[in-house]
Amino acid sequence: MIRLLSLTLILFILLVSGCAQQPQKVQPPTNKEDWAKHQSQILEIRDWQATGKLGVKVPNDGGSASIHWQQNDSDYQIDLNGPLGLGKMTINGKPDSVTLIQGDKPPQTAKTAEELIIKNTGWNIPVTQLAYWVRGLPAPKAKVTRYAFNEQGGLSELEQAGWKIVYGDYVQTTLPATTANPSENIALPGRITAEFKDVRLTLIIREWQLQ
Repeated sequence: MIRLLSLTLILFILLVSGCAQQPQKVQPPTNKEDWAKHQSQILEIRDWQATGKLGVKVPNDGGSASIHWQQNDSDYQIDLNGPLGLGKMTINGKPDSVTLIQGDKPPQTAKTAEELIIKNTGWNIPVTQLAYWVRGLPAPKAKVTRYAFNEQGGLSELEQAGWKIVYGDYVQTTLPATTANPSENIALPGRITAEFKDVRLTLIIREWQLQ
């Protein structure tokens, strides 16, 4: 259970961490201008909150936990509660460090989430791309082997870097209004399933808040 817990927390860090690189170009079969606008709008969002549930399945183990995540530019805090967390756990992230806090246990800190994966599980899993996939975007640099779009022009399936990502419901979320542009809605993933070898992650986001 401890190994599963550590893996779940660190994978979620990577799911929600923002990146500065541009996503790989993937063209939908229609409405190319709309797709380009959609990608640009998502990348411009720097401050957000998400509330939902994360499930993980690995060989001979699995579970789920509720999640509240808040990000301000490159800094973020993630609170996890439920069966997986064995109580409340907090994840604090900055560009040069990631820290896990669980109850009375000593905090665990590393320069990157990848380092924490190796430290806690011994697994070398290429999951940095999940930071893009959770927002419905292909990740940069890694080759896309397959993709499909839904009727609204959003990604419904994506295969990249050995992972298979399936998107379910999209959630209509209001973009913050600016002086130049009035508020409008944008579709963000409400359900994402990501599989890599024996690891299966399911993230259900009940609410997005964009600032």
